[in-house]
Amino acid sequence: MKIGIIGCGIITQEAHVPALLRLKDEIEVVALCNHSERKAFVVQELLGNPEIPVFTSWEVMIEEQKDLDAVLIALPITLNYPVSKACLEAGIAVLCEKPAGANAIEAEKTMEFIALDKPLYMIAENFHFKSSIIKAKEILESGKIGTIHSIQMNKFSFMQVDNKYNKTQWRCNNEYSGGYLMDGGIHNVHALQQIAGPVESVMGRTLCINPKLGTHDLGFAILKHTSGVVTSYNMALQNAGSVDKLEIFCTDGSLIVDDDEIKIISPVGEVQSIKIENEDSFFLEWQDFYNAFTGRSKVSVKQEDVLRDVRVIDSILRSSKEGKVITL
Repeated sequence: MKIGIIGCGIITQEAHVPALLRLKDEIEVVALCNHSERKAFVVQELLGNPEIPVFTSWEVMIEEQKDLDAVLIALPITLNYPVSKACLEAGIAVLCEKPAGANAIEAEKTMEFIALDKPLYMIAENFHFKSSIIKAKEILESGKIGTIHSIQMNKFSFMQVDNKYNKTQWRCNNEYSGGYLMDGGIHNVHALQQIAGPVESVMGRTLCINPKLGTHDLGFAILKHTSGVVTSYNMALQNAGSVDKLEIFCTDGSLIVDDDEIKIISPVGEVQSIKIENEDSFFLEWQDFYNAFTGRSKVSVKQEDVLRDVRVIDSILRSSKEGKVITL
């Protein structure tokens, strides 16, 4: 599969390139595009191939690079939908970084993309492939600790204004809804819906504590899933003392889920520790996309699921603004 990369920033350099290097026998990068050539040259170097053509216009790239089978789109969120649409209309398969759109209305339009047999379209939601989430779901489905009834997820950190992500202008001066709640929180919402099923209603509160971090840097929400599970989801970027905790409560025990370990807690306090053998989620994501492109399997990330992720974030924002429960 011959691919072009549109957007050569942090996520491409630090996550996608290492995954692509592991798949170099299956996937060849034949073109790079970035509005400033400097970042594209960095990716050239990381890939170990200074001969890869570099473009500063994605429109020119997809027109002139005739051998493109697919593209990775890793651009500011406001460009995800329009660039995906243009590439698909040019007959090029698309793996597009999350979220599916800048808002729920835009994300809804992406359902049109999967109505066609070709070209392939997939949202790059790497949390779908996180080893800890997959293992937690496996434990829950075994019935070992009974039936899940509630979840608490707290994602607290203190982001400095000069953090490498916040130095990206489209993040700190976001033109899309939700700011970091959409950009980073979309991952957490996807994981929660993987575990407990689709969210059906939302009650949320949001804040902008530090305007230099964009429009929203705190969001607290109560999510009700169609399964009956209730989730307390809280994300904040101006909370000193990092907390990154996912707790899943069931009728016969609980799970505490970390990236490298899951603890099963019995009703009497007994603890069983399960170590997680982590595989790079970006590698698994690319492998999934390649297998779908070559017809070996269908994509694991369903478009209706990533659409609902955007709807949940939009609903948290709307609930905060209107002061009421929002039904999706």
